[in-house]
Amino acid sequence: MFSFFVFLLPPSFTERNPNHHYFVAKRGAASLKGPDNPGDGSFLWEWKPHSGQEIQQMVTFQKKYWRSWNAEWSEYFIKNKLYQWIDRDRDTINLRIENPTFKFSGLFTLFQTQPSKKLLKQHEIFGVQVESSPQWPPLGSDVTLSCTISRLSDTVSLHWKQRDSSQLNRRKTDQIRINNTVYLTVKHVPGEDARLYVCEVKENGFITLTVKVDFSISQYLHNIKYTLYRSSTNHSELDLICGVISEYNKTKWTWSSRYFQKQEKEIASTYKSQPINVKRADFGDRLVPTETNANGTNFRVRIVPVLFEDAGVYTCSLGTSKMVTITLITVKVTAEPSDAVSEGDTVNLTCSVSDVTESMTLAWISSDGKTVVEKTLNGQNGEEKSLRLIIQKAERGSRNWTCVLFHQRTPKIFIPHYLKVNMRARTFPDIWIITVSGYLFVKLGFAVGLIFSLKRMDRMSKTGNSHKMTGNEEAVQLKTLNSDIDLRS
Repeated sequence: MFSFFVFLLPPSFTERNPNHHYFVAKRGAASLKGPDNPGDGSFLWEWKPHSGQEIQQMVTFQKKYWRSWNAEWSEYFIKNKLYQWIDRDRDTINLRIENPTFKFSGLFTLFQTQPSKKLLKQHEIFGVQVESSPQWPPLGSDVTLSCTISRLSDTVSLHWKQRDSSQLNRRKTDQIRINNTVYLTVKHVPGEDARLYVCEVKENGFITLTVKVDFSISQYLHNIKYTLYRSSTNHSELDLICGVISEYNKTKWTWSSRYFQKQEKEIASTYKSQPINVKRADFGDRLVPTETNANGTNFRVRIVPVLFEDAGVYTCSLGTSKMVTITLITVKVTAEPSDAVSEGDTVNLTCSVSDVTESMTLAWISSDGKTVVEKTLNGQNGEEKSLRLIIQKAERGSRNWTCVLFHQRTPKIFIPHYLKVNMRARTFPDIWIITVSGYLFVKLGFAVGLIFSLKRMDRMSKTGNSHKMTGNEEAVQLKTLNSDIDLRS
């Protein structure tokens, strides 16, 4: 059974914008306060939804007399019955939203409209919602948890974490952010019910909202069918769990390859309290039992690592009765060239899926969580079950892209690919061009400096001659003065 609950940390322990409000659908309240003393005139609350809808006017306040305000609700407010969630605080122009739904996320702005229009206050409400797919996963299957925020600003982050370190050590999980949602995939969910996972919302690195998700596992393993998705990577694992063992009837796991679906091969079998017999013809040492004898309630074997060719149908049978049927779909990523590349090179990344049983979507996601390219697969004959991403002029440094396989808009498997880009080695022509260019640059600089020096010397020479002529003229004038008796007297 799927459920969630929320708690907010005390405001004294967080450093966040006091006008930012975070809520989970149909829980909590948000108080939208204006100035303590707004003064006289008319005041208007507007709402800009995070969904991208146009701005809506909510309510206009007009002061009637001392400490009394007349509220005129908009036609939009009344038509959409928003009064079920939004009300005014008595004798103020403040608004209060009770148990808001996700659609109330957005920016609420208070304006003074008379005597002149002026922005007074802004409040932003962030909605957070969590979901589980499926809501009642069978024992040994995978479950995907999603945590979505209405708008993901630069100062806000969200991520999944397990409640305690002991869970972290026992359970294998993968998470990825796509746009405003963080997905967590819990692989091979255990038999215990109390598996608690937490979505944390942080603003400026401080926790503002925590949503705990608890889901229950279906222990009933009779004629159960489900699909698992695994990557063809070194760390990928496939656990085959069957919950029934008999002392009299043989319990066995069989495999039908997707390439030879009519050939069902037995890969492991046992009787209760008897050694587990493993046949390694197809999987070699990658197929291992988790225990020597089947003494417990589960008959479990493991394939590690999973290869792309391991796709197919795995069936656990007790005698002639089928207990568990698992369809395994594998996904792989290949790169051309496969080794480290140099900056400026073109790289082709191809994401391939082994089989398409129903409508699926392949997508390449960039390191910032944005979808670069996607392709819907419908399982038609002759359909290419792959998606290529062409990276033009690879940049220096490490970048990563992630291939994601979606089923019914839920990511089932994601494979990150880290691309190592080195600095391109200089060839002899490049070195020759750089050397000659440097030599010519130095020569040009020397020539320009020489020209400026010659011009400066020429200016100095002309200035010296001018001063010399001036001295001679003064000597002639002095001599004339001394020889003229009238002038001297």
